[in-house]
Amino acid sequence: MSKRKILMPVRTVAEWGGVHEWTVDAASALVKQGHEVTFVGSGVVFKERAEATGASFKVVNWKKGWKKVAQQVGEEGNFDLIFSHAPAARQFGLVANEIAQKEHVVMIHGAYHDFMYEWSDQVDAFVAASPSLVHFVQRFGRVAPWKVSNLPNAAPDEVFDLPLLSHDEKLKDGVGHIVTASRLSKDKTPQIDSVEEAVRALSELYPDIKWQIDVCGDGPLRDYFDRRYRMLSRELKNVSHVMHGWVLPQDVPRMMNKAFLTVTAGMAGMRALASGSLCLGTGARATVGIQTGKNLRAGVWSNFGDHGIFNFKPTPVNSDLADLSNAAAYDNAVSVARSVVKRGNSQHIVDGLMLSALQCN
Repeated sequence: MSKRKILMPVRTVAEWGGVHEWTVDAASALVKQGHEVTFVGSGVVFKERAEATGASFKVVNWKKGWKKVAQQVGEEGNFDLIFSHAPAARQFGLVANEIAQKEHVVMIHGAYHDFMYEWSDQVDAFVAASPSLVHFVQRFGRVAPWKVSNLPNAAPDEVFDLPLLSHDEKLKDGVGHIVTASRLSKDKTPQIDSVEEAVRALSELYPDIKWQIDVCGDGPLRDYFDRRYRMLSRELKNVSHVMHGWVLPQDVPRMMNKAFLTVTAGMAGMRALASGSLCLGTGARATVGIQTGKNLRAGVWSNFGDHGIFNFKPTPVNSDLADLSNAAAYDNAVSVARSVVKRGNSQHIVDGLMLSALQCN
């Protein structure tokens, strides 16, 4: 097949987040293979990072007027594949393609219903960001199973090159870091409870260590997150927190690499394990515990709790952290988790799966 012209509509509720990062990584891989990518979206940060890949960017106002733009794009028909991301963006794709009649692949990034059974016959294929979502789309979206494949989140290849720091190296200066990385919105508030549970356990296990909670990200509930962590810092005298705001994507894994523990989900969860951090997976729909053993299997399956999981109970956080206070056990857990995601979720592996799903050379 010749090189393709790909229209990529993207919309989420945040200025920047995991879906944006996923699509920018995808565009980078597609452009490197010689394909043309045109984003449809909004946001200054998103536009800058998308265009940095060599892709084009068409700005659209998602609150008004986007249907007219979609119709114009469909009439122009300057693409042969639509690769849509998130509900409003797939609506854009459907409107454009009603006119253009080209190939349309929809990516599902979260467990949202979106009445898929009403429009799934209008698209050629679905790709879902975890095995959990494949199950969700087939069962609850009522999409024909043959149309749905797994296209997981990835960690950049270079993240696996970061040095694997040991238990003792991470605590050698008397300070242990706990990193969170996400947009600060309602669906991420369960992470606060997980951080609190973990830091209480760590404060008892390591009474001589000062624990710093590094909050990477921003969003509508920034003040709420700040207030909750401030209350925790007042209660536990060896605990403090820093609100870093949005951190450059390439810098987040470096912070995770030095962290004793990362509490996160989704793409950030994958990057945490790749960077060599112990991870407590807490997503929008479930907590899947410290990422070792069965918890690790459940974490990878459910996008670290972001996409939901049935009939699963994680092992207790406090007992897992107690077991991993043994330096050798900690180092082994981190090494195993990194190896697992390196074999299945390295960027070059996921890029290959994407090219295959989109039937691109």
